[in-house]
Amino acid sequence: MAIKGEYRLCLGDDARPIYKALLAEVRAPSPEKGEVSVSIERGCLVLEISSQSLSGFRALTNSFLLLVHAAYSAISEAGKQG
Repeated sequence: MAIKGEYRLCLGDDARPIYKALLAEVRAPSPEKGEVSVSIERGCLVLEISSQSLSGFRALTNSFLLLVHAAYSAISEAGKQG
């Protein structure tokens, strides 16, 4: 049974740099855990995650949401200093 999820994070102007930051991770496949794709639609970052196991799905979801949070925090902090 495949488990699939889609996350839409509407980040406006911050979506594109976060998208670029995630590309390297998306291109490094982790077939034992599942698959991840990332795209941008109208200012929203779209993460699509699928896995054959709940634990793999949870691991990928947690990892990518943490990466998004780290990138967003870095962009926000840089904006405050600039």
